[in-house]
Amino acid sequence: MPSYSGRIAIVGVADSDYGRVPTMTEMQLHAQATWRALEESGLRKEEIDGVFCSSQSMGMPTVMLCEYLRIIPRYSDTTSIGGSSFEAHLNHAVAAIRTGKCEVALITYGSTQLSSRGRMAGTGGRPATIPETTYEAPYGNILVGAYAMAARRHMYQYGTTPEQLAEIAVVTRRHAGLNPLAMYREPISIQDVLNSRMIADPLHLLDCCVVSDGGGAVLVT
Repeated sequence: MPSYSGRIAIVGVADSDYGRVPTMTEMQLHAQATWRALEESGLRKEEIDGVFCSSQSMGMPTVMLCEYLRIIPRYSDTTSIGGSSFEAHLNHAVAAIRTGKCEVALITYGSTQLSSRGRMAGTGGRPATIPETTYEAPYGNILVGAYAMAARRHMYQYGTTPEQLAEIAVVTRRHAGLNPLAMYREPISIQDVLNSRMIADPLHLLDCCVVSDGGGAVLVT
């Protein structure tokens, strides 16, 4: 892999308000995080010429975001691969800058998942012609079920134990304790995780991702 050291850097990182934020829309959370990242970086909005974002609730999110922020980009990317979309966006931003497609890239996210209670369930409004709708949704295979199947396969294939899976939640909460703005900061133990109610075997409540409102932005140049 080529080295980009000294050529491309993350120059601004910021969060929006998060936790439960019922007074803000998804777009406002995108914008708030963007303004804060710009303030940290010392860049001006007019210098942004690449925009990368993804959304489960908005169609063409980069187009909508650029209209909202009055950005005219040379390059945009709406790659949507779930929670790892933004890691992909960072790689794509580096590639876009390196190849001259843009000079300053904005990567941003916003969600009102907690306030809107907008977690996807069932078919999620997908057309019946999509295989996922026909073959998976009737059996209740929503997101947590899919992750539970992956976890169970990992246990079968590698001998992973419930205690080892629980350690992920324990360490994540420990890190959250270092963030004064984190939604949940109290430490938990492996036994706490295992004693929490089962959501989708082998995943307990405390194994599962915290649902919150919020957004974040990263500036790369």
